[in-house]
Amino acid sequence: MKKTLIYCLILLTTGILLRQCKPIDLTADYKDVTVSYGILNIKDNVHYFKIYRGYITDGNANVAAGEWNNIYYPVDSIEVYFDEYENGHLLRSAKLDTTTVVPKDEGYFPNPKQLLYYSDWQLDPERVYRLRIVRHTSGDEIYAETVMVGNFSIRRPMVSWNMCSENPYKIIFYSAENAAMYDLYLTFYYIEVDNATGVIEHKQISRRINGDYIRATTGTEVAFTGFTPETFFTTIIQGIETNNRVTRYIDSVAGQPYRCMRLTAWAADKNYLTYREVSNPGSSIVQNRPEYTNFISDNETAYGLLASRNYAYADLAFDDVSGHNEDTLVKSPSTRRLNFDYYRNSPEFPNGPAQ
Repeated sequence: MKKTLIYCLILLTTGILLRQCKPIDLTADYKDVTVSYGILNIKDNVHYFKIYRGYITDGNANVAAGEWNNIYYPVDSIEVYFDEYENGHLLRSAKLDTTTVVPKDEGYFPNPKQLLYYSDWQLDPERVYRLRIVRHTSGDEIYAETVMVGNFSIRRPMVSWNMCSENPYKIIFYSAENAAMYDLYLTFYYIEVDNATGVIEHKQISRRINGDYIRATTGTEVAFTGFTPETFFTTIIQGIETNNRVTRYIDSVAGQPYRCMRLTAWAADKNYLTYREVSNPGSSIVQNRPEYTNFISDNETAYGLLASRNYAYADLAFDDVSGHNEDTLVKSPSTRRLNFDYYRNSPEFPNGPAQ
Protein backbone atom coordinates (compact mmCIF):
# COMPACT_ATOMS: atom_id res chain seq x y z
CA MET A 1 0.00 0.00 0.00
CA LYS A 2 2.82 2.40 0.84
CA LYS A 3 4.51 1.57 -2.43
CA THR A 4 1.35 2.38 -4.36
CA LEU A 5 0.88 5.63 -2.47
CA ILE A 6 4.41 6.81 -3.17
CA TYR A 7 4.00 5.97 -6.84
CA CYS A 8 0.84 8.09 -6.95
CA LEU A 9 2.65 10.96 -5.29
CA ILE A 10 5.34 10.84 -7.94
CA LEU A 11 2.79 10.86 -10.75
CA LEU A 12 1.02 13.87 -9.29
CA THR A 13 4.27 15.72 -8.68
CA THR A 14 5.40 14.97 -12.22
CA GLY A 15 2.18 16.54 -13.45
CA ILE A 16 2.98 19.70 -11.53
CA LEU A 17 6.44 19.92 -13.04
CA LEU A 18 5.26 19.33 -16.58
CA ARG A 19 2.52 21.93 -16.34
CA GLN A 20 5.09 24.53 -15.34
CA CYS A 21 6.66 24.42 -18.82
CA LYS A 22 6.34 28.00 -20.11
CA PRO A 23 8.37 30.23 -22.45
CA ILE A 24 11.50 31.21 -20.52
CA ASP A 25 14.43 33.55 -20.86
CA LEU A 26 17.46 31.32 -21.27
CA THR A 27 19.72 34.17 -20.15
CA ALA A 28 17.88 34.72 -16.86
CA ASP A 29 19.32 33.71 -13.50
CA TYR A 30 18.37 30.37 -12.00
CA LYS A 31 15.37 30.56 -9.68
CA ASP A 32 15.09 28.13 -6.78
CA VAL A 33 11.70 26.44 -7.27
CA THR A 34 10.43 23.82 -4.82
CA VAL A 35 7.82 21.15 -5.48
CA SER A 36 6.50 19.22 -2.50
CA TYR A 37 3.73 16.70 -2.00
CA GLY A 38 2.27 14.86 0.99
CA ILE A 39 -1.04 13.38 2.13
CA LEU A 40 -1.58 12.85 5.86
CA ASN A 41 -3.75 10.17 7.41
CA ILE A 42 -4.42 9.85 11.14
CA LYS A 43 -4.42 6.05 10.72
CA ASP A 44 -0.83 5.98 9.41
CA ASN A 45 2.14 5.36 11.69
CA VAL A 46 4.61 7.08 9.35
CA HIS A 47 3.95 10.12 7.14
CA TYR A 48 6.07 10.71 4.03
CA PHE A 49 6.78 13.93 2.14
CA LYS A 50 8.29 14.23 -1.32
CA ILE A 51 10.39 17.35 -1.98
CA TYR A 52 11.85 18.17 -5.39
CA ARG A 53 13.69 21.17 -6.76
CA GLY A 54 13.58 22.69 -10.23
CA TYR A 55 16.60 22.26 -12.49
CA ILE A 56 18.02 23.60 -15.76
CA THR A 57 19.52 21.41 -18.46
CA ASP A 58 20.89 21.91 -21.96
CA GLY A 59 19.80 18.41 -22.92
CA ASN A 60 16.70 16.25 -22.73
CA ALA A 61 14.63 17.25 -19.66
CA ASN A 62 13.25 13.72 -19.21
CA VAL A 63 16.75 12.24 -19.17
CA ALA A 64 17.92 14.92 -16.74
CA ALA A 65 15.03 14.06 -14.42
CA GLY A 66 16.67 10.68 -13.87
CA GLU A 67 19.72 12.30 -12.28
CA TRP A 68 19.50 12.24 -8.50
CA ASN A 69 21.36 15.53 -8.00
CA ASN A 70 19.14 17.37 -10.47
CA ILE A 71 15.82 16.84 -8.73
CA TYR A 72 16.71 16.44 -5.03
CA TYR A 73 18.11 19.14 -2.77
CA PRO A 74 21.40 18.30 -1.06
CA VAL A 75 20.28 17.35 2.43
CA ASP A 76 22.35 20.15 3.97
CA SER A 77 20.82 22.84 1.72
CA ILE A 78 17.30 22.72 3.20
CA GLU A 79 15.69 22.07 6.55
CA VAL A 80 12.21 20.53 6.72
CA TYR A 81 9.96 20.99 9.75
CA PHE A 82 6.64 19.45 10.73
CA ASP A 83 4.47 21.57 13.05
CA GLU A 84 1.29 20.88 15.00
CA TYR A 85 -1.20 23.68 15.83
CA GLU A 86 -4.32 23.98 17.93
CA ASN A 87 -6.46 27.12 17.69
CA GLY A 88 -3.54 28.93 16.09
CA HIS A 89 -1.06 28.01 18.84
CA LEU A 90 2.04 25.95 18.06
CA LEU A 91 2.01 22.79 20.19
CA ARG A 92 5.06 20.97 18.87
CA SER A 93 7.59 21.11 16.05
CA ALA A 94 10.12 18.61 14.73
CA LYS A 95 12.91 18.76 12.17
CA LEU A 96 12.37 15.89 9.73
CA ASP A 97 14.96 13.32 8.78
CA THR A 98 15.25 11.58 5.40
CA THR A 99 14.86 7.97 4.33
CA THR A 100 15.38 5.93 1.17
CA VAL A 101 13.82 2.68 2.43
CA VAL A 102 10.60 3.04 0.40
CA PRO A 103 11.34 1.89 -3.18
CA LYS A 104 10.05 3.71 -6.25
CA ASP A 105 8.75 2.07 -9.41
CA GLU A 106 10.48 2.67 -12.72
CA GLY A 107 9.87 6.01 -14.42
CA TYR A 108 11.55 9.28 -15.33
CA PHE A 109 12.78 9.96 -11.80
CA PRO A 110 15.62 8.04 -10.10
CA ASN A 111 14.63 4.53 -9.02
CA PRO A 112 14.37 2.20 -7.19
CA LYS A 113 15.86 4.47 -4.49
CA GLN A 114 14.10 7.74 -3.74
CA LEU A 115 14.51 10.46 -1.11
CA LEU A 116 11.64 11.04 1.31
CA TYR A 117 11.24 13.15 4.43
CA TYR A 118 9.17 11.52 7.15
CA SER A 119 7.50 11.91 10.52
CA ASP A 120 6.41 9.17 12.92
CA TRP A 121 4.01 11.34 14.92
CA GLN A 122 0.60 10.08 15.96
CA LEU A 123 -1.68 12.72 14.44
CA ASP A 124 -4.68 14.30 16.18
CA PRO A 125 -7.87 14.76 14.10
CA GLU A 126 -8.65 17.99 15.96
CA ARG A 127 -5.39 19.73 15.07
CA VAL A 128 -3.82 21.48 12.08
CA TYR A 129 -0.48 20.39 10.60
CA ARG A 130 2.06 22.47 8.70
CA LEU A 131 5.03 21.43 6.56
CA ARG A 132 7.79 24.07 6.47
CA ILE A 133 10.81 24.07 4.16
CA VAL A 134 13.70 26.46 4.83
CA ARG A 135 16.03 26.98 1.83
CA HIS A 136 19.53 27.88 3.01
CA THR A 137 20.71 29.36 -0.29
CA SER A 138 18.09 32.10 -0.24
CA GLY A 139 16.93 32.05 3.36
CA ASP A 140 13.34 31.66 2.14
CA GLU A 141 10.78 29.71 4.10
CA ILE A 142 7.84 28.08 2.33
CA TYR A 143 4.99 26.23 3.95
CA ALA A 144 1.59 24.57 3.54
CA GLU A 145 -0.91 23.39 6.12
CA THR A 146 -3.95 21.15 6.32
CA VAL A 147 -6.72 20.11 8.65
CA MET A 148 -7.22 16.41 9.28
CA VAL A 149 -10.02 14.22 7.92
CA GLY A 150 -11.64 12.52 10.91
CA ASN A 151 -12.65 8.91 11.44
CA PHE A 152 -15.94 7.61 10.05
CA SER A 153 -17.64 4.29 9.32
CA ILE A 154 -19.76 2.48 6.75
CA ARG A 155 -23.40 1.94 7.69
CA ARG A 156 -24.68 -0.11 4.73
CA PRO A 157 -23.81 -2.83 3.75
CA MET A 158 -22.22 -4.28 6.88
CA VAL A 159 -22.36 -8.11 6.83
CA SER A 160 -23.16 -9.65 3.44
CA TRP A 161 -24.06 -8.47 -0.01
CA ASN A 162 -26.18 -10.05 -2.75
CA MET A 163 -23.97 -9.44 -5.79
CA CYS A 164 -26.55 -11.04 -8.11
CA SER A 165 -28.96 -8.12 -7.77
CA GLU A 166 -29.76 -6.19 -10.95
CA ASN A 167 -31.07 -3.18 -9.02
CA PRO A 168 -28.95 -0.21 -7.87
CA TYR A 169 -27.90 -0.57 -4.26
CA LYS A 170 -27.79 2.35 -1.82
CA ILE A 171 -24.41 2.44 -0.09
CA ILE A 172 -24.52 4.59 3.04
CA PHE A 173 -21.63 5.78 5.19
CA TYR A 174 -21.30 8.35 7.94
CA SER A 175 -19.75 11.72 7.12
CA ALA A 176 -16.12 12.32 8.05
CA GLU A 177 -15.13 15.57 9.72
CA ASN A 178 -13.33 17.94 7.29
CA ALA A 179 -14.02 15.67 4.29
CA ALA A 180 -14.90 17.34 0.99
CA MET A 181 -15.05 14.27 -1.28
CA TYR A 182 -15.22 10.48 -1.22
CA ASP A 183 -14.29 7.53 -3.43
CA LEU A 184 -15.58 3.96 -3.04
CA TYR A 185 -13.56 0.83 -3.84
CA LEU A 186 -14.67 -2.79 -3.87
CA THR A 187 -11.97 -5.43 -3.47
CA PHE A 188 -12.46 -9.16 -4.08
CA TYR A 189 -10.09 -11.61 -2.37
CA TYR A 190 -9.51 -15.12 -3.72
CA ILE A 191 -6.92 -17.89 -3.68
CA GLU A 192 -5.39 -19.97 -6.43
CA VAL A 193 -4.31 -23.54 -5.76
CA ASP A 194 -1.80 -25.05 -8.18
CA ASN A 195 -3.35 -28.33 -9.33
CA ALA A 196 0.04 -30.03 -9.65
CA THR A 197 1.89 -28.81 -6.55
CA GLY A 198 -0.90 -27.73 -4.20
CA VAL A 199 0.82 -24.37 -3.67
CA ILE A 200 -1.64 -21.69 -2.51
CA GLU A 201 -1.42 -18.08 -3.68
CA HIS A 202 -3.57 -15.29 -2.22
CA LYS A 203 -4.76 -12.70 -4.74
CA GLN A 204 -7.12 -9.77 -5.06
CA ILE A 205 -8.68 -7.43 -7.61
CA SER A 206 -10.06 -4.00 -6.88
CA ARG A 207 -12.21 -1.46 -8.66
CA ARG A 208 -13.50 2.03 -7.96
CA ILE A 209 -17.29 1.78 -8.12
CA ASN A 210 -18.14 5.47 -8.37
CA GLY A 211 -17.54 7.18 -11.71
CA ASP A 212 -16.91 10.73 -10.55
CA TYR A 213 -16.01 11.58 -6.96
CA ILE A 214 -18.79 11.76 -4.37
CA ARG A 215 -19.10 15.26 -2.96
CA ALA A 216 -19.50 15.65 0.80
CA THR A 217 -22.90 16.70 2.14
CA THR A 218 -23.89 18.82 5.13
CA GLY A 219 -25.71 15.91 6.78
CA THR A 220 -24.43 13.19 9.05
CA GLU A 221 -24.61 10.55 6.30
CA VAL A 222 -23.59 10.22 2.66
CA ALA A 223 -25.50 7.95 0.26
CA PHE A 224 -24.35 6.58 -3.11
CA THR A 225 -26.82 4.82 -5.42
CA GLY A 226 -24.74 4.52 -8.58
CA PHE A 227 -23.59 0.91 -8.14
CA THR A 228 -25.44 -2.15 -9.46
CA PRO A 229 -24.13 -5.25 -7.63
CA GLU A 230 -24.27 -7.65 -10.61
CA THR A 231 -21.52 -5.62 -12.33
CA PHE A 232 -19.22 -7.12 -9.70
CA PHE A 233 -19.04 -10.28 -11.80
CA THR A 234 -18.03 -8.25 -14.84
CA THR A 235 -15.09 -6.95 -12.82
CA ILE A 236 -14.08 -10.52 -12.01
CA ILE A 237 -14.35 -11.64 -15.65
CA GLN A 238 -12.27 -8.71 -16.85
CA GLY A 239 -9.71 -8.87 -14.04
CA ILE A 240 -8.95 -12.59 -13.78
CA GLU A 241 -7.39 -14.58 -16.61
CA THR A 242 -8.30 -18.15 -17.53
CA ASN A 243 -5.77 -20.63 -16.13
CA ASN A 244 -6.56 -24.35 -16.29
CA ARG A 245 -3.51 -25.18 -14.15
CA VAL A 246 -5.15 -23.77 -11.01
CA THR A 247 -8.36 -24.11 -9.04
CA ARG A 248 -9.72 -20.94 -7.45
CA TYR A 249 -11.74 -20.30 -4.30
CA ILE A 250 -13.00 -17.24 -2.51
CA ASP A 251 -10.64 -16.14 0.27
CA SER A 252 -11.49 -15.28 3.87
CA VAL A 253 -10.51 -11.75 4.90
CA ALA A 254 -8.86 -11.68 8.34
CA GLY A 255 -9.86 -15.31 8.90
CA GLN A 256 -13.60 -14.63 8.62
CA PRO A 257 -15.27 -17.45 6.63
CA TYR A 258 -17.04 -16.34 3.46
CA ARG A 259 -16.01 -12.70 3.95
CA CYS A 260 -14.15 -12.28 0.69
CA MET A 261 -15.08 -8.69 -0.21
CA ARG A 262 -14.00 -5.37 1.27
CA LEU A 263 -15.85 -2.13 0.61
CA THR A 264 -13.56 0.82 1.31
CA ALA A 265 -14.63 4.46 1.44
CA TRP A 266 -11.83 6.99 1.05
CA ALA A 267 -12.37 10.58 2.21
CA ALA A 268 -10.20 13.57 1.30
CA ASP A 269 -10.12 17.18 2.44
CA LYS A 270 -10.87 20.41 0.58
CA ASN A 271 -7.22 20.95 -0.41
CA TYR A 272 -7.15 17.66 -2.28
CA LEU A 273 -10.56 18.26 -3.88
CA THR A 274 -9.49 21.67 -5.20
CA TYR A 275 -6.24 20.24 -6.54
CA ARG A 276 -8.11 17.42 -8.26
CA GLU A 277 -10.68 19.71 -9.84
CA VAL A 278 -8.03 22.10 -11.14
CA SER A 279 -5.65 19.37 -12.33
CA ASN A 280 -8.11 17.07 -14.14
CA PRO A 281 -9.03 17.75 -17.80
CA GLY A 282 -12.04 20.00 -18.21
CA SER A 283 -15.00 19.64 -20.55
CA SER A 284 -14.45 23.03 -22.18
CA ILE A 285 -12.52 23.50 -25.42
CA VAL A 286 -10.71 26.31 -23.60
CA GLN A 287 -8.09 24.52 -21.53
CA ASN A 288 -6.40 27.49 -19.84
CA ARG A 289 -6.73 26.41 -16.21
CA PRO A 290 -5.33 28.04 -13.08
CA GLU A 291 -2.41 26.37 -11.29
CA TYR A 292 -3.31 25.20 -7.79
CA THR A 293 -0.93 24.93 -4.88
CA ASN A 294 -1.49 25.47 -1.18
CA PHE A 295 2.19 26.15 -0.52
CA ILE A 296 2.88 29.75 0.48
CA SER A 297 6.06 31.30 -0.89
CA ASP A 298 7.57 34.57 -2.09
CA ASN A 299 7.70 35.17 -5.86
CA GLU A 300 5.72 31.97 -6.61
CA THR A 301 8.70 29.70 -6.03
CA ALA A 302 6.86 26.76 -4.46
CA TYR A 303 4.30 24.35 -5.85
CA GLY A 304 2.61 21.21 -4.65
CA LEU A 305 0.04 19.98 -2.20
CA LEU A 306 -0.29 19.16 1.48
CA ALA A 307 -3.64 17.49 2.16
CA SER A 308 -5.26 14.85 4.33
CA ARG A 309 -7.38 11.77 3.81
CA ASN A 310 -8.86 8.87 5.78
CA TYR A 311 -10.70 5.64 5.10
CA ALA A 312 -13.35 3.32 6.48
CA TYR A 313 -14.08 -0.24 5.36
CA ALA A 314 -16.50 -3.11 5.81
CA ASP A 315 -15.55 -6.75 5.19
CA LEU A 316 -18.49 -8.42 3.48
CA ALA A 317 -19.45 -12.07 3.06
CA PHE A 318 -20.79 -13.98 0.13
CA ASP A 319 -24.26 -15.08 1.17
CA ASP A 320 -23.44 -18.50 2.63
CA VAL A 321 -27.12 -19.15 3.44
CA SER A 322 -28.70 -18.89 0.01
CA GLY A 323 -25.41 -19.46 -1.80
CA HIS A 324 -26.49 -17.35 -4.78
CA ASN A 325 -23.26 -15.40 -5.06
CA GLU A 326 -21.06 -18.47 -4.95
CA ASP A 327 -23.36 -20.45 -7.24
CA THR A 328 -23.07 -17.70 -9.83
CA LEU A 329 -19.28 -17.56 -9.48
CA VAL A 330 -18.86 -21.35 -9.80
CA LYS A 331 -21.60 -22.26 -12.29
CA SER A 332 -22.39 -19.21 -14.42
CA PRO A 333 -21.40 -19.67 -18.09
CA SER A 334 -19.57 -16.34 -18.00
CA THR A 335 -17.39 -17.20 -14.97
CA ARG A 336 -17.15 -21.00 -15.24
CA ARG A 337 -13.98 -20.76 -17.33
CA LEU A 338 -12.18 -19.17 -14.37
CA ASN A 339 -12.19 -22.53 -12.50
CA PHE A 340 -13.75 -21.39 -9.23
CA ASP A 341 -14.88 -24.12 -6.85
CA TYR A 342 -16.97 -23.84 -3.67
CA TYR A 343 -15.29 -22.40 -0.59
CA ARG A 344 -16.30 -25.48 1.40
CA ASN A 345 -13.90 -27.48 -0.80
CA SER A 346 -11.01 -25.07 -0.26
CA PRO A 347 -7.89 -26.29 1.57
CA GLU A 348 -8.27 -23.18 3.76
CA PHE A 349 -11.88 -23.83 4.72
CA PRO A 350 -12.27 -24.04 8.54
CA ASN A 351 -11.70 -27.65 9.72
CA GLY A 352 -10.63 -28.64 6.23
CA PRO A 353 -12.42 -29.27 2.93
CA ALA A 354 -15.79 -30.98 2.92
CA GLN A 355 -15.54 -34.73 2.52
